[in-house]
Amino acid sequence: MSKTKLTINNNGSVKVEGDFEIVDSQGNSYNLQGRTVLGICRCGRSNNKPFCDGSHRNHFEHEATAFDLPPMKKK
Repeated sequence: MSKTKLTINNNGSVKVEGDFEIVDSQGNSYNLQGRTVLGICRCGRSNNKPFCDGSHRNHFEHEATAFDLPPMKKK
């Protein structure tokens, strides 16, 4: 099985590619109709949340640049 890839798009959605399942807070699966690529909203403006519908255009700005997270805290 290949890894799932998430791409944080500049000024837009999170693109999800690969073999994945998306579930709601109760664990119910969304029926993705066989999709292997889709966009997840991160601006909060989509009428189709959690999926992106393009509503972010001209209303959401974030330049995505990768960085290192701090080390995990020991338990």
